[in-house]
Amino acid sequence: MTVNLKEKRALSNFLELLAFSSVKKFYPTAALKYTQVSSIENIYDFLLDCVDSGELKIAWEVKCTNENMICARKINDVDDKNTILNEDVMCDLCGHEFTVSPLDVYPYFEITNEYRELVREDLKKKRNRLKISMS
Repeated sequence: MTVNLKEKRALSNFLELLAFSSVKKFYPTAALKYTQVSSIENIYDFLLDCVDSGELKIAWEVKCTNENMICARKINDVDDKNTILNEDVMCDLCGHEFTVSPLDVYPYFEITNEYRELVREDLKKKRNRLKISMS
């Protein structure tokens, strides 16, 4: 399943907004809240396409699995989730020890510097065109 034209435009606007902001990283759920796209799977697929095209970078966050304390503290960030799978880790907050499984690793995305620069350059060009046309 893919995003429709309206959803794609909303997601592109979301990414452009982030490119102007100081946001370092975001989760797919943030895009879901902002854009009202029909499913998280569609958003995730769109974001992965943006990784392929160089607009975004994907990274992974390992969170504590201690269900007794409902800890969910971030333990580690990795660029490649395969490097942390099946590793034994311990939460520095609650002391819970566990072996990292795919269910303990959460994706997040970062805007690439190249994309930030392109979006900002485009805005400058638009502003210059507006100044010229208003003169």
